[in-house]
Amino acid sequence: MTELNWKDRADQLPEMYQGRSLSEDEKETLRERYRQMQYEPGESIGVVAAQSLSEPATQLTMETYHQAGGAQVSLTAGLPRLIEIVDARRNPKTPAMDVYLHEEYESKEDALSVARKLRQVVFEDLITQDTIDIMQLQVEYSLNPDLLDDYDISMDDVKQRVEESVRKSDVSIEDNNMIVESSEEDYDLKDLKKIKNKVEESRIKGLKGIEQVVVNQEDDEWRLQTAGTSLRKTLKIEEVDENRTISNDLFEILSVLGIEALRQSIINEVNETLEAQGIGVDDRHIMLLADMMTKEGDLNGTTRYGIMGNKESLLARSVFEETKKHLRESSLRGETDNLEGVIENILVGQPIPVGTGAVDLKPKFAPEEE
Repeated sequence: MTELNWKDRADQLPEMYQGRSLSEDEKETLRERYRQMQYEPGESIGVVAAQSLSEPATQLTMETYHQAGGAQVSLTAGLPRLIEIVDARRNPKTPAMDVYLHEEYESKEDALSVARKLRQVVFEDLITQDTIDIMQLQVEYSLNPDLLDDYDISMDDVKQRVEESVRKSDVSIEDNNMIVESSEEDYDLKDLKKIKNKVEESRIKGLKGIEQVVVNQEDDEWRLQTAGTSLRKTLKIEEVDENRTISNDLFEILSVLGIEALRQSIINEVNETLEAQGIGVDDRHIMLLADMMTKEGDLNGTTRYGIMGNKESLLARSVFEETKKHLRESSLRGETDNLEGVIENILVGQPIPVGTGAVDLKPKFAPEEE
């Protein structure tokens, strides 16, 4: 075994060993852990990883959870969340972000200020009463002054946003009341109702898609949890710590932070999903899964169009799903299968290239005596 260079690998040591010199007993403990982590050539690590992940996954049953001890956004958890991750679902059931602040903004006031910047406020949220004037063909709105103060929105801001969102409309304000009508000369009640619907859907403030923001203090720092994601725009906010803020939308992470961040996020998400229900899986198995999902520089799930659809072996592709399609297209392209994997060798009934099947054993006979 190659001797470990402890000085060069100081940042990889467990936290209990960092920042000080190691005794001989501690070095031997780490050497033993290193030896235990090795595997033999020809060992079927893919099969072992698949079993190690899928077996405990059958015990995951929770669909959502609420963390005790404070307000929390409901999140998909357990087996449904694990399926979302490994299948690389493009639209997670409960998209969310964990938003952290820079050290100089670690205060309740700053956390609430960022929450106001994040949460999407639509015109409908601010209304206390709306009335359609059939005679004048206009809509009259009464807005809640307390909500306007809470969200730090002025009536002029509301008027400007409505005018930008709803074309062909005239907007006028008086105190906390707003009147909206069509700017066209020829319109009827049906047209007015369409304008009314567009006005109430207008986004007045915040980031599109973030419907809720929950602010909590954990270990003397403030964390904002959002229902909905807008990672790229969130990272541009001055108070937000871009090194720790993260989304649970894998495709959003890929587009904003890149493939390496996505790989690490898959590892973290799988670990958190399993640990939330008291299940521990060796990191190496999860890392192998993350590597397979990201090795092409893109995100591929364990689906017919992901990892399985990208396998080089035509037989391995055909036994998963759409057998006729793969065999037909492979035949038309004149593909050949070198039978280098596990699945294709099982299919043709010969030893698989792992373990003892990975080597050819030949007897060595002694020379014949004359």
